[in-house]
Amino acid sequence: MLDKIKTLQKELVNLDNELQDFLKTATTPEEACLILSEINFLKRDLSIVYDGYCAGVLQLMGESDGYTLENGAEIERKSGYDRKAWKHKDLGAEVVDKLISMSVDMDTGEVTKSTRQIALEILDYCAPSYWRIKELGKIGVNPDNYCEVGELKTSLIVRKSKN
Repeated sequence: MLDKIKTLQKELVNLDNELQDFLKTATTPEEACLILSEINFLKRDLSIVYDGYCAGVLQLMGESDGYTLENGAEIERKSGYDRKAWKHKDLGAEVVDKLISMSVDMDTGEVTKSTRQIALEILDYCAPSYWRIKELGKIGVNPDNYCEVGELKTSLIVRKSKN
């Protein structure tokens, strides 16, 4: 099976080179768009194959949290709830309130952090496109109070070798 995957990887490199050459030739935008649409469909099909194979690997893994492979790659099981309909401003306000209260010296009542420091510290809990669930829990904030919580989903994370 690994031989088939290696062959496909080589063919993809060849295809990429041919596509770059094709773009340099006199072609119509319609021809280029037709090829683009087929590549998009191919990407979707590969995603379906990948998702199906991941589901099978998850079953084979049983309760294992993950593996470090001979090629240096790491496979990690990750579970999380599907969350949507966030109340971002309400959650943000609670995080700011926590950060302010955590920056008060209990002996003197003095606020030990500047507004700027607190504003930047919020990035420990909220990235531009998502809330950091574990980090919120560390300061006692339950993010599930600020969104609709769906079903638990388990997926696999694949990390390349660091070498």
